[in-house]
Amino acid sequence: MNSSIAMAGGLSLYFAFSSVAYASGSLPILEVESRFPLKLSVFEQGKSYGLSPPVDFMREIEDVYEDVHVEDLTGDGVGEVVFNLGGGRVNACSRVLHYTDSDRSLSELMFSGGGLCDFKIRHGYVISSYKDGAVWAEDVYVVKGGKAYIKISDRCVGCGEIVRKEYLPDGSFVRLLVSDEVDFEKRTPLIAKVASLQAWIFSSLGAAQPTRKYLIRGDEVTILGGGKARGEEWIEFRFSGSTTTEGWLKCSDLDGCNEF
Repeated sequence: MNSSIAMAGGLSLYFAFSSVAYASGSLPILEVESRFPLKLSVFEQGKSYGLSPPVDFMREIEDVYEDVHVEDLTGDGVGEVVFNLGGGRVNACSRVLHYTDSDRSLSELMFSGGGLCDFKIRHGYVISSYKDGAVWAEDVYVVKGGKAYIKISDRCVGCGEIVRKEYLPDGSFVRLLVSDEVDFEKRTPLIAKVASLQAWIFSSLGAAQPTRKYLIRGDEVTILGGGKARGEEWIEFRFSGSTTTEGWLKCSDLDGCNEF
């Protein structure tokens, strides 16, 4: 079974969980001098400077944050200011300020998925885990240049099958089902093999008539989803041949379809 995505490795990470992020050489060192009232500073080029968080940002969180610390989320040796939010939420979420040394300013680092919750840093990725309705979800980000770019969004973690979106550089995404592993890097696409001599492709779930296209025995398809219609189980698929084809197949045309 092919791996779902080529993961970048070997990234050097540095982070600190104390109120100070210790950077080497001439890198700025951010510090939380006081949590309540909040007082932030940066030590840079032999001098210490006070830092003021954005007014609108503080107005939104000043009554809900329970703690604040400095932690390097990007692996560049310069810490971000992480505010841990309270309020008895199911998800333990945070909001983050990123430091820009050109003007010694702080700005919010935005996480476009479900926010930043119960996060961890692994192999250069920031992984946010949270409950989305009745299911658990994980969003995987790469942070660079003061921005967080979502790479993977996994839904229904722990359900047996995970619905994944893999994001492309232009912001679009491809959708598929992957195996339910604890480590997102070990989750692999669910693959099925065509068992019928000819497996006709349908344009939608339960369509009365097939298209003019079909797959042949031995073809492998990536599972995107499934459903039941007209008394039969159906599988939504993607087939990557000379061209990429998506559509629906009857479950009876696939080997081991009932396992999905």
